[in-house]
Amino acid sequence: MANNNQFDIQLLEELIIGRVEPHIYAFTTETVPNYLKVGDTYRPVEQRLNEWRKHFPELEKKYQKVAKADEETFFRDFAIHQYLEYELKKLRLVQGDLDSTIYYSNEFFKDTSHNDIDEAITDIIDAHKKNEPKYKFYKFDGSLLPETHTYARNQEYEPRPNQKKTIKRFREAINNGRNNLLMYAVMRFGKSFTSMCCAVEMNAKFVLIVSAKADVKNEWKKTVESHVKFDGFNFLDSNSLLESETIIKDKLEANEKVALFLTLQDLQGDDIKTKHKEVFENQIDLLLIDETHFGARALEYGKVLKELKSKKELKSETELNDESLDELEETTKTINSKIRIHLSGTPYRILMNSEFTTDDIIAFYQFTNIADDQQKWDNENLTKDDTKEWENPYYGFPQMIRFAFNPNESSRQKMEELKKLGVTYAFSELFRPKSILKDTKTELHKKFVHEQEIIDLLNVIDGTKNDDNLLSFLDYDKLKEGKMCRHIVCVLPYRASCDAFENLIKSNEFKNLSSYEVINISGVENEKIFKDTQSVKSKIEKCESENKKTITLTVNRMLTGSTVPQWDTMLYLKDTASPQEYDQAIFRLQSQFIKTYKEPNGDSVKYNMKPQTLLVDFNPNRMFQMQEHKSQIYNVNVESNGNSRLGERIEKELQVSPIIVINNKKMVQVEPTDILNAVRQYSSERSVLDEATSISIDYSLLSIEEIKAVIDRQGKIGSRQGIEIKPSEGEGDDLDTGDKPDGDDTPGKEDKETETSKEDKVDYKGKFAMYYARLLFFSFLTDSKVKSLEEIIKAINEDPNNLRIATHLNLETEVLALFQKHINPFVLSELDYKIQNINSLANDTSISPIERASNAMKKFSRLSDSEIVTPEIVTNMMINSLPENNIQNETKILDIASKQGEFVYAIYKMYGKEIANNFYSIPTSKIAYEFTRKVYSLLELNIENIESKYTSYNLIEENDLIKDETIKINNNDMKFNVIVGNPPYQESDGGAQASAKPIYQYFVNIAEQLNPNYSCIIMPTRWYAGGKGLDTFRDQMLNDKNISELHDFLNPEIIFPQTNNRGGICFFLRDKNYDNNKDLTKVFTYGDNLTPTLNSRSLKTEDSDILIRHGIAVEILQKVKSNEKFESLEENISSRKPFGLEGNVVKNQSIFRSSKRGLKSPILCYGRGKQIGYLNKEEISKNTEWIDKFKVFAPYANNIGTELNDDNLNAFVGEPNSISTETYIVIGADLDLNKESANNLANYCFTKFTRFMHSLPKVSQHGTSKTYKFVPLQDFTSKSDIDWTKSVEQIDQQLYKKYKLSNEEIEFIEKMIKPM
Repeated sequence: MANNNQFDIQLLEELIIGRVEPHIYAFTTETVPNYLKVGDTYRPVEQRLNEWRKHFPELEKKYQKVAKADEETFFRDFAIHQYLEYELKKLRLVQGDLDSTIYYSNEFFKDTSHNDIDEAITDIIDAHKKNEPKYKFYKFDGSLLPETHTYARNQEYEPRPNQKKTIKRFREAINNGRNNLLMYAVMRFGKSFTSMCCAVEMNAKFVLIVSAKADVKNEWKKTVESHVKFDGFNFLDSNSLLESETIIKDKLEANEKVALFLTLQDLQGDDIKTKHKEVFENQIDLLLIDETHFGARALEYGKVLKELKSKKELKSETELNDESLDELEETTKTINSKIRIHLSGTPYRILMNSEFTTDDIIAFYQFTNIADDQQKWDNENLTKDDTKEWENPYYGFPQMIRFAFNPNESSRQKMEELKKLGVTYAFSELFRPKSILKDTKTELHKKFVHEQEIIDLLNVIDGTKNDDNLLSFLDYDKLKEGKMCRHIVCVLPYRASCDAFENLIKSNEFKNLSSYEVINISGVENEKIFKDTQSVKSKIEKCESENKKTITLTVNRMLTGSTVPQWDTMLYLKDTASPQEYDQAIFRLQSQFIKTYKEPNGDSVKYNMKPQTLLVDFNPNRMFQMQEHKSQIYNVNVESNGNSRLGERIEKELQVSPIIVINNKKMVQVEPTDILNAVRQYSSERSVLDEATSISIDYSLLSIEEIKAVIDRQGKIGSRQGIEIKPSEGEGDDLDTGDKPDGDDTPGKEDKETETSKEDKVDYKGKFAMYYARLLFFSFLTDSKVKSLEEIIKAINEDPNNLRIATHLNLETEVLALFQKHINPFVLSELDYKIQNINSLANDTSISPIERASNAMKKFSRLSDSEIVTPEIVTNMMINSLPENNIQNETKILDIASKQGEFVYAIYKMYGKEIANNFYSIPTSKIAYEFTRKVYSLLELNIENIESKYTSYNLIEENDLIKDETIKINNNDMKFNVIVGNPPYQESDGGAQASAKPIYQYFVNIAEQLNPNYSCIIMPTRWYAGGKGLDTFRDQMLNDKNISELHDFLNPEIIFPQTNNRGGICFFLRDKNYDNNKDLTKVFTYGDNLTPTLNSRSLKTEDSDILIRHGIAVEILQKVKSNEKFESLEENISSRKPFGLEGNVVKNQSIFRSSKRGLKSPILCYGRGKQIGYLNKEEISKNTEWIDKFKVFAPYANNIGTELNDDNLNAFVGEPNSISTETYIVIGADLDLNKESANNLANYCFTKFTRFMHSLPKVSQHGTSKTYKFVPLQDFTSKSDIDWTKSVEQIDQQLYKKYKLSNEEIEFIEKMIKPM
């Protein structure tokens, strides 16, 4: 284990116990002098001695030895006692010999030494070898007992205290009229027994048990048939119903009771099966919905799966999944029952909705309760003579040790790369196979995309390599000695990941991993090897009996409900954000694995094969967040203000199940403060909108009229409205998402619902999230300390500043009070916790002003999905572009459109407080005023420098704010030396989204009007090509001699992640003393990273009225246009809606018919995605002369000229008697094309040359006729100077030659345009 010497592992040496051999122990105590206590234990000896120390604090251990006659045979302490008493004539302690205050045990022997015990053990082992029946010997009974068809009703145990409490709560709930109840209890609570006790309590005659797992049937059968308490109940299942259609009726009429077990599969289907008629036609007394084995994975798993490209991939990926909770709810809701109890071990999602009130929750029982009850039983019973350790109802319940490790170095680096590329689920992406589907030709499903990183990770886990952040636990001696990590279950993101993982293990030589038998239960390679869960269990049982170690590979299969006792270790190698899914998976480790050793007369020993389990999570933050979330939920149930004692609750959980991390090459046990700090740190790096989106929704609040009215007014997160609050004058959006084509034919988009259906489906989740965001923004903006919604209401009522903030955020205390009174307590706790965290972050005086402002930047990073705050990287670049020597203490700087003070923060960072005190801001809205004010306040700057009477939008209306190069700031006329800003980009002109007009140009003009020394403004690049009111502005910019720098971002995602700013973003520096007619403009062009190419050039291009981005493109254009036969293709491009048909006509079957049948003169019509329909020729009134001609169709919207990857021009030939909707434009209808020349024109559209020339004037997805102005028209006949019979690549080469392009120019085109 040399490779683990790099770590200080003392902690693990103390913590890891592993499988414990049975031991004989002995101790003396001065309390009972001259006596030796002799006992045995199947747990660590020291643990057993500590239990005795409660009675004998001064005890001294004298003996410890394994209690085995050979490797397969145990003996008990009774055998030692027998030898001491009958062979050596040692006297047992008699109760009368002791003072009555001293604890008595009959296992004390007088004048006995450790040598006597050795002598006894020698005799015992000798008797076993000679096969003498002198002592009791216990051997493992491995015989498989035949299946019991009916259990003997001979069990008489009473409900345990926690079960009695649940039954009492059940009675109280139904007495109070509650009929939809929740029993939240983890495994080993005894939910089936307690549920049936509830049935007896209510005198139920007909009980229906519904579960999705058929393999829990036997557990229910045993419970119903074996306990005397349930005498009179008949256990029936689906097969019983086939015996007779009236079996239930017959039993009930015979005064017998029925407990019917059905699976989800039994009940599913649109029609009621004959055998189920009695179930659906009668009222059931008690419906038990066994949700214990469900993870509500539909949503979270779906987020990962949405990365898949095809329906086929999605279908394949979900094929072997366990059923979802949604299916169970859907199936059971139609069953008529008096009372229903939901049995759940992971009810996080259930608790967060409004289905259950506190009165409906009849049990709330977690693993810590099991540990407490386990310990309590031991304390009360284990020092009694003749009590066996395994009589504890929780004996063998394993302790989970949790390792929270970061992955190996190469994997961490790869994940960072993936995150920078915008991949949300980086861990799942790391384990992505090269093919999601089974690839029979090249077997790509057996290879990882990032194969080397996975090999590196396995090598470190295995012990073949070292890594500073990861313990080689499979090579750790203590784990090997304790027989841990024998049966591993490995959770992977995709089914084919299992095949790739299996292939890696089998094709590489590993020090430890190679000795494991791989059991792949989810892969796409061999789906039929393990048809059911029993076949998997049998395989693992067989391997265990042969002393073979196993590693089971799964995605979701067998992670809900299936119990595999041998599983002792889980490697969690995929992303999930769902506590329910995560806990359901890790609970698979928590089943008991007990071997029974019997002696011939029937006495038995129960040996714990799995005292500890190991969870290895390679995402420490996730483990911390899940722990905090679970503790929070538990505390809500046990106290009114659950968050106040959250640390105590987490401490309790960590005592039961410690979390181990690596810190500075040392194994360290996590403390509650570590978890809370990690969660706060994670929270500090998330925006308020991200935090708001993660809070659960209580939909029952919508039944309160005042709350519903407020929620209905919210813009949802993800909408363009976002958190913007329109002032009376009207505000505009900040991001330019482009003019959407009618019918939304944007490339890559699926067909959208009509506006009507969108309105019908209100996204209340998004609207609630936006309202939560307002509350969280308040908690950050206020200077008051608030820990809860209740304290927010109080703060607003008591402080005028808080009232102003609340007013600007549109928060009304009357509505907040209704929220406080009626909201689900679990949701309120979650909301309060976020309020407390965010408020403490804002008021953290232990950090510097600049750090607090930095935290504010992160919290405000998104005000809405439409109003994106200028990222720090952008403000830094813009401020850096200002000449440093011209920023002095007296320099007055203005942010013309502040959203949160992002530019004053950049100035403060770069130049310090003195210069920042001369920085003024005009906010874009009243909310922006509050954000900006908070940042000024955190930086300890003068808040009078923020305009409070008007917003940026007032500047572009008629006003008297600007006069003689000055502007009013809080009624003072001010002259500024520098103006910066990220102004609003567009506003609606009253029509649909498509009619929004640009407004950023007005702010540029205002800045020029104020005549500062420098102005630096960021805006979309739409102005490069003009149009939509931008022609004059474009000409003005191209002819402005003072523009010294232009920074052009071809891919806006690199500075504005996850926005929809097609065409790019730019910022310019205007220096009033600069003359670009002499010195040219420095143009910085940024591709996919922030390392630009620099080209000093004129912004104007001869013979072109637009700005062409690349200097080399200007040279290419000049060569193309100088060709003596140059004629633009523009004149042969149709306008929008070439035949007058809108895109959504395809949804109207009365116009867009699926067949020609019944049409007088049918013509073929192409809709989106080349969808085909038929119209009557007479229904077309526009460009009818084109119908019977050859032509070429090309999508009106394409990604050429934008930053998106798909830059194809997907043209195709339109034969005579064909038309299209507005999805397509028509090319060449007046060129007298025939079939051959039309094909040639379509091929021309595929060339990189054509697509490049098309891209030059294009700054959005819209492919209007103007965007083809630089594409030269060709002769498409056989007489052409281009040989059209060649491949597209060869046609490109001919075109490059025709226009005399240099190698450098050809390389530029080839680099800029991707192959079709």
